[in-house]
Parts: sequence; C-alpha cells; structure tokens
Amino acid sequence: MKEKLLIALSQALKGYLTEPNATRLIQKTLRTLEQQLHARYLYIAQQNRKTSYLDITHAHGVPRTALNDFHKKIGSNTIGRIFFKDSFNIITKDSSPDDYEEMRIETDYAMCAAAHIGWEGRTYGFLACYFDREFEFDLATRNFFLAMAGACSAALEKEELLKLISELRQFDIDTGLYSHQYFINRLEREIHDTQFEPHTLALAILDMDNFKTIINLYGEEAAREVLKSSAETLKKHIRGCDVLGAHGIDEFILFMPDTDAIKAAAIINEFNASLDKKTFTDNAIQTSFSCGITQLRDNEEDLEELIQRAQLALYNARKSANHTISVEL
Repeated sequence: MKEKLLIALSQALKGYLTEPNATRLIQKTLRTLEQQLHARYLYIAQQNRKTSYLDITHAHGVPRTALNDFHKKIGSNTIGRIFFKDSFNIITKDSSPDDYEEMRIETDYAMCAAAHIGWEGRTYGFLACYFDREFEFDLATRNFFLAMAGACSAALEKEELLKLISELRQFDIDTGLYSHQYFINRLEREIHDTQFEPHTLALAILDMDNFKTIINLYGEEAAREVLKSSAETLKKHIRGCDVLGAHGIDEFILFMPDTDAIKAAAIINEFNASLDKKTFTDNAIQTSFSCGITQLRDNEEDLEELIQRAQLALYNARKSANHTISVEL
C-alpha cells in the first residue's frame, strides 16, 4: 500500500515545476486522491480576502448546489483548529456534533479528512476529502494525504506569485504608470469595443519640455522625481475610466473614452496650468508639457495610424514654444 501511494504521489507531482496553471494541477491531485483513497468527493476551501468567509475554489465530485451554498466562517470547531492549531483532522460520526455538522456538505458522510492549505507560515484554507465508510487512516495514508495538500498549497502559491509578477509588469518602474505595452493592450481593446458600441475616444501624447535641462542641472534622479510627481498631478485631472501610461523616457500617453480632442485639449491645459503653480524637489524645479492630441475617426480600427497622428501633433507642438498643445484630426 505504501509503495502504491508513493507511485501515485510521484505521478501526481509531475508537471508541478513546469505547469503554471494551478487549476489543472489541483484537479489532477484531487482525481488522484479520489482514485487512491476511494473518496466520494473532495474540495479546497479558501478564505475570501474581501469577506473573510471560506468559499470552495476547487472541487471534484461535489454537487453544484453544494458549491453555491458553501459559505463558512472560521469558527472554533474543526475549521478553526485547522487554521490555528492542527494541520490535519479526521471527522467521523463519533466526533462532536458541532465538528460533524460544520463539515457536512448536503448529506451525511462516514468520514472526512481535512488538511490545511497555506504557505509562508500562514493558512489560507483547507483540503477536505469525504468517504462513505470509515477506515484506518494509517501513517502512510496520512503522509500521502498531507503531501497532496502540500502540493496543492505549492500550486496555489505559484499562481499567486505569477499573478504578482503579471501585475508588476503592468507598471512602469520610474513613473508608477501603466507600462507602455499594457497601455497599448488596453487601447487595442478599447478600439475594438468601439466597433460594437461606437463612442468618441481621444488620444494624447505628452512630452516634458525641460527633462534634459533638469538632468543637466540637477541630475537624472531629480528629473525622474519631477516626471513622477507630474504624473501624479495629471492623474488628478483625469477620470477613472481614462488610461494613462508611460511612453518613452520623458513622455506620457493617455486615452480618454467618450472624449473628443477639443475636450482633451482643455483637460491638458488645466493640467499645465496646475503645473505652473507647483515646484518640485528641494531645488524648486518647475516644468510643463507639450502635447499632441488626436481622436478616433469613425469606424477606425488602425491603432498604429491613431498613434502616428498623435505623434505628428506632438511634433507640431514641439516646433512651437514650450507648453504648446497641437491637435491633429
């Protein structure tokens, strides 16, 4: 029996280092547990970080109605012990009524094994495995079950790390704005949406007028600080639905749904007016931005052409004095 479980564990763990999809890995693990331990059904319940309640996030064999109805608190019974005291619990009809009822999923069960799911010293949920009959959960079986719970924890932790990396890639390190690639992806989706629900869309590219001068006089760190502070100022002048991203070394790129080029120009003028009243760093540095603005044409789908028009408008603005806005329709 012990050798059989070790083989099953080894097979289940194949791909844990290379497969990024936690759901596929966990479903494979749950199926292995069902086959090797002859379980009726299994699930993983995780704490919802917004509500603090436990919800089933992965399941095998659990009735759909039970999935929808499951919504539990972390009390002082079995679930509480899993979170704060014991990493492993066995619940049977001989257990306390409160423990038994807390783990019930729609119908009676003969036995339930539960183990904590977590990483970095913190419990985030538990793995539960239900059986139609009681049997001796010997040391080999327990170790196998705990190893599988650990594998599920590893898969979920890996998924969390990949999400974090993905989120970090969305942002530009120097400005804290959306990265250029993430901005382009958002703009592509927005343009695609206009084909089904037509609406105006303004695109603006803003260039700091004195970025190189600041570097020459005060250094690159000061220039970056002014750029970042300017981005924070610009955020106060746009709406939540507007998307602001980094563009080049000293430029911002902005698209504004349901906004035409004239309205966008007025907003950028307000932004520059607010910059006129501000100074940045201990050196009391002032700055302003030149800007090129365009808007999406009727039935236009070409992202590159839209951006090129905004760049042409910015080029025309740069040929004039600082603090200039140019519109290219």
